[in-house]
Amino acid sequence: MDERKLNDALYEKMEAEQKAYRAWLTAQPPDEILNHANEFVVREDILVEMEALDLPASQAAALLASPTPLADVYQEWSKVETHHMEDIRDVIESCTEEMACKEQDRPSVLEGLKRPAQPGPDKGTVKPPAQER
Repeated sequence: MDERKLNDALYEKMEAEQKAYRAWLTAQPPDEILNHANEFVVREDILVEMEALDLPASQAAALLASPTPLADVYQEWSKVETHHMEDIRDVIESCTEEMACKEQDRPSVLEGLKRPAQPGPDKGTVKPPAQER
């Protein structure tokens, strides 16, 4: 089998594996579904990458020989140290910095409520009370 056909066959096998996993997962109670939510998302991400990835024939064939290639890749991924939390922290800091800058550039809502003092009821100037002598 040529490289393209091996990669296509591998993707189809992994996609079928994910469909079976999804069917199993959605039949579970809500707490169990939540326990596996991250795994489900990562497996979906692996499928997205596999659709775009062209593995060398030898690697595609080796993975295709596995009864559960998607689970195998997920297990390897779960062993890898990621920077997920650091990435989240960076995004939070970037987002809040951007929001704070926009706040500084935008006039306060109260600015529109400020207006010059109006003269008293007689439309004249306000007179100070008479001082007793």
